[in-house]
Amino acid sequence: MLKRFAGAGCLALALSLGGMPAAAQDVAAGLAALDRQDFRAAAATFEAAGEAGEPDAYFYLGRMYQVGMGTPQNMQRAAAYFTRGSEAGSEAARNQLGLMYLEGQGVVQDYAYARELICTAAEGGFANAQFNCGVLWADGRGGEADAARAVEWYRLAAEQGHVGAMNLFGMALMSGTGTEADLTAGRVQFEKTAALGNPVGLYTLGQIHAEALGVERDLVQAHAWFNLAAAYGHPQGAEARAQVEALMEPDQVREAQKLARDWRPSAEAPAE
Repeated sequence: MLKRFAGAGCLALALSLGGMPAAAQDVAAGLAALDRQDFRAAAATFEAAGEAGEPDAYFYLGRMYQVGMGTPQNMQRAAAYFTRGSEAGSEAARNQLGLMYLEGQGVVQDYAYARELICTAAEGGFANAQFNCGVLWADGRGGEADAARAVEWYRLAAEQGHVGAMNLFGMALMSGTGTEADLTAGRVQFEKTAALGNPVGLYTLGQIHAEALGVERDLVQAHAWFNLAAAYGHPQGAEARAQVEALMEPDQVREAQKLARDWRPSAEAPAE
């Protein structure tokens, strides 16, 4: 799950630079250059921002080399920039460097060091790192496994709006893994991600209504949510929709399809 590069907010950011420190202005200008696909200008601007004391600039430089944006892909240079950013205090760079050690990309694979980097970034409040640290506590890579610690990190990331963390926190609440089971609180997490058009949230709401998990069984609602999950790319959405439809009357199917047709996401789910 990676922090994205420039997004739709870059123009608005570039128009409001007046009260920002010079180094932060350079990062914003670099993001604007990425939006224009002026990669040479972006790299130069990020380099200047890093030298001026903005550590997140090295995160963006590292990502350019990691994905080959405007430059040949070079994992060793990416790791070097993430290291500079991490040492300068960028939690985004520290998290990304941890992911490189986790996968052995451009560096030797080292689960323990990866976990140290990622969870340190999590302690710094970076939502992506909180999510990743939770996953590491859940699966035990780089150290012991502890479901309760994993859930706590999911919760912290979810409170910052991290969609993947909201889903995993919801799953933990529904199953009682690492925390006390609470079907209502779990459903709330999936309602939030489904509202963003997230396929996991949409699909899980279908399961909740089909299997009466904390709610009365409602095949119309289940069909509508599975239908939306299929439309948004969930690999099991179409099959689940068909299974539910086999249990329904034609008028129920029409009602469910109208619900799905009229549904709109509240906002676009952020990239991670």
